[in-house]
Amino acid sequence: MNLISLYYFVELAKELHVTNTAQKLYISQQNLSQHIQRLEQYYGVTLFHRKPKLALTYAGEQLFAAAVRILAEEHELQNRLGAITGNNAGSLKIGIPAYRAQICLPDILPRFYEKWPNVTIDLVDESSEKMEEMVFNGELDLFIGIMYQDNPKLDITTILNDHIYLVCSDELLKKYYQDSYGELKYRSSMGVDLKWFSRVPFLLPKPPMRLRKTLDKCFQEAHVTPNIFLESSTTELLISLYPYNFGAFFCTQMRLPLLLEKYPDANTFPLKQNDSIVEHRLVLASHRERYMSAYAEDFISITKDVFDNIAKIRPQR
Repeated sequence: MNLISLYYFVELAKELHVTNTAQKLYISQQNLSQHIQRLEQYYGVTLFHRKPKLALTYAGEQLFAAAVRILAEEHELQNRLGAITGNNAGSLKIGIPAYRAQICLPDILPRFYEKWPNVTIDLVDESSEKMEEMVFNGELDLFIGIMYQDNPKLDITTILNDHIYLVCSDELLKKYYQDSYGELKYRSSMGVDLKWFSRVPFLLPKPPMRLRKTLDKCFQEAHVTPNIFLESSTTELLISLYPYNFGAFFCTQMRLPLLLEKYPDANTFPLKQNDSIVEHRLVLASHRERYMSAYAEDFISITKDVFDNIAKIRPQR
């Protein structure tokens, strides 16, 4: 048994597809299969059901749970020893959704690598729920994402109260509200009550995205059943459809630069619920009981500074 075999096993257990896993690891399917066979021979168990489709056996489930812990401890040990040797090398595993990474990492990474050129960064893009679990289990060093409740085992810093905006074109307002659209537009600039937009079709994020959960709650409390024209797992698609006036959609504050760069005249109305602006709590989280390297602390400091600047972005009225 070796750590490489354990790593390959964990990746296959997550993917449950030999071809995709081998491609992801840049190895042959035969090589991957050999590593799994070695583990099965070493432990004397079968780790995967091969038919009708690949699935973990009970023994495989037990090894997966243990392997995740072992690999997390190995990663932490490497970082500790790197600090002792003073070679300024190491690695960071960071969980962050791709669109957030696209917005903030161009400002974070140049500053970080100016000081830490020998540190590698491994980005993980899973659901917020999954990445929250991964940082708790030690699979991630840092998690940048939405978190509603604190966890006593995590160090959690709120880096942005990510306001939510309703985006609706003048053409849509005129189509559904005719002569009163000007008054509605003025009132909405101070904060939107969804009851005012009950006639308008909506483009919504797909369940179980956290934004969709928040919006569903807002619709329920406003006693509005939305007329859903389209659902999408990416807000970027909804933004790209803005000129076609299929419906109103919702955009978080972090995505405002992308929206306003493409459509500077877009109407962006802050969403309100019970007279308060609706927002997502964006956090930077790490495991309280795990080793925090000097470069990880610097990454956290730079990230906070970058998000302080993002927090200043508001649509012009």
